[in-house]
Amino acid sequence: MVHTLILSLLFSFYTTVSPEVYVGKWEISSGSVISIYQNDNMFFGKVLKRSNFPLFNKNGLDNKNPNAELRTRTIIGSLIMNNMSYTDGILTGGTIYNADSGKSYPVTLSIYNKNTNLCHIKIKYSLFTRKFKAKRI
Repeated sequence: MVHTLILSLLFSFYTTVSPEVYVGKWEISSGSVISIYQNDNMFFGKVLKRSNFPLFNKNGLDNKNPNAELRTRTIIGSLIMNNMSYTDGILTGGTIYNADSGKSYPVTLSIYNKNTNLCHIKIKYSLFTRKFKAKRI
């Protein structure tokens, strides 16, 4: 009976959420707000608000974009999460664009059934992974 209870608790924490749970507005601890939306079977994210204290691109423009034609666009409204797909409860296979560096990195988003108002974001840099938490707003 104890084993069943423990397995039930573990299973309830790690059960997958539906794809629609990812759709919405998410605030990262820095103050940035991203809107995640679904188009067909793919997920994307746009910047709605920048960090409260940006370290770079203080003029609000995408200054370091590798495409010179895009360096004068505003970061707010820009598409930064691309081509993520839903697999086994996780958004994966896409990239996130970092306007501070002008580079894109592989990204994974996960939400656990226990708290669907908290999204875990993992960005894979060349040698390390950076993790963020975002809350639904």
